[in-house]
Amino acid sequence: MRFARGVMLALLTASLAGSVGAYPAGAAEQAGVNLGSLTCKTKPGTGVQLLLVSSVSVECTFKTAGGEEMYKGEIGFLGVDLSRKDEQTLLFTVVGLAGDVKMGAHSLQGDYLGASVAAGILGKGAGTTALIGGVKKSLNLVPSVDTFKGAGISAGGTRMHLEPYKK
Repeated sequence: MRFARGVMLALLTASLAGSVGAYPAGAAEQAGVNLGSLTCKTKPGTGVQLLLVSSVSVECTFKTAGGEEMYKGEIGFLGVDLSRKDEQTLLFTVVGLAGDVKMGAHSLQGDYLGASVAAGILGKGAGTTALIGGVKKSLNLVPSVDTFKGAGISAGGTRMHLEPYKK
């Protein structure tokens, strides 16, 4: 059990260290503005998984002090994926270069690119995902803490598409 925790900690540390350079030019100078949090949950039964490519539908909630917005979309993966993830939750801090995000404008819609790494054993797993994108590629989804039910390891490039979701 200690070995598995050590492996997960090493993978998470490597991912976080690698995401430091993921911010667009000027982000370090402006330090960015914390716009809120984004929580995404995978939809059961929507996943397609091959050895090197996988994708699954997600439903996300963006929360700020001014309210919340709902999004739907898809998250995809290209890399080594030797895992089975039954239920996955991704938690992001949303950082932008400007703080003028208005609720109802769905400012997070668009495409995101980045990287992720995850490991799991005995039915529980954890990982991290860092993404950049959105409108004008001006938003960063700061490395998340991903949790999932399942087992295995995965590491590689990640893409996510978000669009407004009205229930």
